[in-house]
Amino acid sequence: MTKVSLTEEKPMVSLASRGGVRYLEAASLKRYDSIVHAFCTRWGGVSRGRFSNFNFSVSEGDGREQVEENWAILSNAFAIPEASFVTVRQVHEDGILIIDDDAPVGAGGNGEYDAIVTNRPGIAVGVKTADCVPLLLFDPVRTVIAAVHAGWRGTAKGIAATTISRFRERYSTRVEDLIAVIGPSIGPCCYEVDRIVRDAMKDDGAGVFTPSDNHDRWMFDLPRANWRQILDAGVPPANIIDAAPCTSCHRDIFFSHRGEGGTTGRQFNFIMIR
Repeated sequence: MTKVSLTEEKPMVSLASRGGVRYLEAASLKRYDSIVHAFCTRWGGVSRGRFSNFNFSVSEGDGREQVEENWAILSNAFAIPEASFVTVRQVHEDGILIIDDDAPVGAGGNGEYDAIVTNRPGIAVGVKTADCVPLLLFDPVRTVIAAVHAGWRGTAKGIAATTISRFRERYSTRVEDLIAVIGPSIGPCCYEVDRIVRDAMKDDGAGVFTPSDNHDRWMFDLPRANWRQILDAGVPPANIIDAAPCTSCHRDIFFSHRGEGGTTGRQFNFIMIR
């Protein structure tokens, strides 16, 4: 698994800005003119206090007016109509919403899922995160995309692998063509878990757990757990990018549920076929 600092000369992910919105973009996706993508940071919006300032969720206590303004800012920055941003009610499971050519969609409220897959142009599918793994997938041959939300529960249920299976079953994707980018999430430096999480993963040999200084607790590498899942699904290692920083270590750039005591905003991560 490749870890790359944003300060390196040729990073696999880099900070960018558009219309006042600061976000991360992956070189492996940016080179395709057929898509647009972004892992938003917490900066670029109008929310205040704990939600400062580019927050996309009202569930944690931010005002609806501020969140709606943040959506408008994102829409203007990327020249994407607000109605084209498609989200779901994330529930930390392994449900996947498939949006084919004839499926009706609306912005938000599309049911309880943790991944969205589509082959339709003009639909910006995305997930909200504040420590969980945001995963963007792209098949440049079949022109299919996905946005995946993978917390520890979703990872234990195999949501990354299941989403890749949907690519194969629905769109005849060859896994060797897939590009996977793991976005900003909490790292093993900051993610201490208990035995419930340790046992749920059923994986001691993958190098995703190291003993914590606290009894019967472990430091958990959530990005690597997803990296291994994607690799085991058949995606070539060179096509899997995990070069984003830890959200808890970089609370000046990202929202972090754990790092900020449980009350914070949510950044938005999306991908769209042009």
